[in-house]
Amino acid sequence: MKTRNQLIALPWNLVTRNLHGHELLRKKVHQKICKLEKHLCKFPTGTVHLHITLDRNPKKEFYTAGLTLRLPSNILRAEKSGPDVIKTFDDAVRSLLRELESLKAELRRESLWKRRARREALHQVKASGFAPVPQAEGEGPQSLGDVIRELLAANHRRLLRYVRRQLWHDVTAGELPPHAIDARAVVDEVARRALLEAGKKPAGLSYLLWFYILARRELARRRKALKTAGAETVSLETEKVLAEDAELAEGYDAEQPLDIIERRLEPPVVEARDLVPDTRAETPDETLARRELLAGLRRAVAGWPKAERDAFELYYVEGFEPEEVAMVLGQPPARVRTLLQSLGERIRAEVLDQALI
Repeated sequence: MKTRNQLIALPWNLVTRNLHGHELLRKKVHQKICKLEKHLCKFPTGTVHLHITLDRNPKKEFYTAGLTLRLPSNILRAEKSGPDVIKTFDDAVRSLLRELESLKAELRRESLWKRRARREALHQVKASGFAPVPQAEGEGPQSLGDVIRELLAANHRRLLRYVRRQLWHDVTAGELPPHAIDARAVVDEVARRALLEAGKKPAGLSYLLWFYILARRELARRRKALKTAGAETVSLETEKVLAEDAELAEGYDAEQPLDIIERRLEPPVVEARDLVPDTRAETPDETLARRELLAGLRRAVAGWPKAERDAFELYYVEGFEPEEVAMVLGQPPARVRTLLQSLGERIRAEVLDQALI
């Protein structure tokens, strides 16, 4: 059992305006934020940061306390105002705590939380708590925009893979010429709009889901622009990508989908063998069979209608829940659940066909 001195320190910083952040105030602040610790100990190390702002009205004794908590896939924000700085801050902590409890309740229902990789990570997690002192002045995020930048940076590769897969599907389906849209430019535009329009994020929508919605909007905008510009004209110097090299050229991660699909179709069950290391390596025959199955499934998905491909990507590959898929696609949850059920049956049939072959 770890002692208090052995806790994994969660970073936090304090930014004050018109208010001196003296040592007593910092101690009081640390005492208050300790209420959040028990809800944060299960998040992976390095994915949590608390940004605190304390503002004093220059004309009267009136304070505003703001707390911005960055998590692996979201940013929680609470802000309160009042005539007493400590009470105002305590009210903001309570408000953030309610949001955090609601988020954890959703995570407990989420299948991602129960996957083997997540379980293994949780076994490594010990006790954690906020560091006794904040980061040095000037360190850490200084505003909400800085916190959003950190979340974007943490999820940049994930967003880029998603955009590349969308473009790969479009190219494979003949809906776009190769290299017509730059995936990195799409993600860069997502970051620009998220920072510029942070106040326009719909309430009740996590920041990560919002990033995906912005990415889909930007892709749709660029597709429309290509059609308007008459993108059907093809230069003789246009590079062509062979079918067998398409997934590498467009960054499609062929290893990821089936692993998640298998867990979706067959929910993980904890067995004795899961609790001990497995040193057995996959045989060459097993590796070849798995790759052939992935290739066949990938070809099948590429021929589906766009609506079904989009739902497949968000649910099976990105790991979002049906309600979250509905938010990103802008569809009623009931319709999405019906679609996902139909996709599950189709995938099972496809996997069985591939296995027989």
